[in-house]
Amino acid sequence: MSIVIPSWNGRHLLEQFLPSVISAAHSYTQSSGAEVEVIIVDDGSTDGTVDWLHTAHPQVVTVRKEKNEGFGPACNHGFARAKHSVVLLLNNDVRVEADILLHLVDHFCDPSVFAVCCKALDPQTNGVATAGKVGQFKSGFWRVHGNYDVIRDQGSGIGDQRSGVRDQFPETSNQRPATSDHYFSILASGGFSAFATEKLRQLGGFDSLLAPFYWEDVDLSLRAWKRGWKILYEPGAVVYHETSSTIRTHFSSQEIDVIAQRNRLIAHWINLHDPGWLVEHLAVVVLLVLSSLLTLNFTFWRAFLGACRNLPVICWQRNQERHAAQVSDRELARLMATAICRPEVRLVNR
Repeated sequence: MSIVIPSWNGRHLLEQFLPSVISAAHSYTQSSGAEVEVIIVDDGSTDGTVDWLHTAHPQVVTVRKEKNEGFGPACNHGFARAKHSVVLLLNNDVRVEADILLHLVDHFCDPSVFAVCCKALDPQTNGVATAGKVGQFKSGFWRVHGNYDVIRDQGSGIGDQRSGVRDQFPETSNQRPATSDHYFSILASGGFSAFATEKLRQLGGFDSLLAPFYWEDVDLSLRAWKRGWKILYEPGAVVYHETSSTIRTHFSSQEIDVIAQRNRLIAHWINLHDPGWLVEHLAVVVLLVLSSLLTLNFTFWRAFLGACRNLPVICWQRNQERHAAQVSDRELARLMATAICRPEVRLVNR
């Protein structure tokens, strides 16, 4: 198992959260005899991260980048250095449970598994912050950030939760519940998910077109699903995510919104192949552009222009993905509907 953690001026976060990762690696090695390497990718930090790592944690592999290029490229540097068949990607502000690796690694005995995502709890409340991701195409876009969790106690009001699932996702009414112990997720979060290293490299890791941040993991996940690979949710693999302000320290709120909306468009233009859904998407985009101009709120307009500047590369990548796809958009949506059509599943953070 390899563990990759990208970090940009995050020494204070690593000081707080890295010990739990090292402890989990040691625990896994003791119980399984398997080696675990921890790789920190320093993305052009100026806070002394590298020197501190060499002194405080010399057993950690440190990859130093002279120039900050963003989350995706930093992760890709770590993936390139990983020497094991499974790589766990973590944010630098994540604390992990000691048994996390034991919960994740066995899933990769199935050669069709691309990634396994963890359950993230709020460290302040212990409530579920992120879990299995629900995938639904609605109003011209993939909706990928809804969460579901697994409750195996059948006496806990599951019937009410299932009614809520049908109300929010009417397409599940005709779906038969999945019978496998696997729980599908549309998305493997870049903050706390494990990946099959070889498949990750086949896809080229995160798309540098989406640098510096946001939607890289959605794009990667869609590409994996459409190749016929699986992304699973493992509710026993628990992390605690302390949301940091690294991005907001260096970018204004408007810049962040523009980048996020630009990357959302790029990810759809590359990966949305169904003709009817593509027409619906483009119609919604036109309406959003007009609304942006008429209301003099130019955030979406700037995002649209930013995406359009990359159209030649987007078209080339779209063609590559269309030829590689083995699963259609509608087949993927139907598969995601079965993921939540189970009596032990409930929606969270709606």
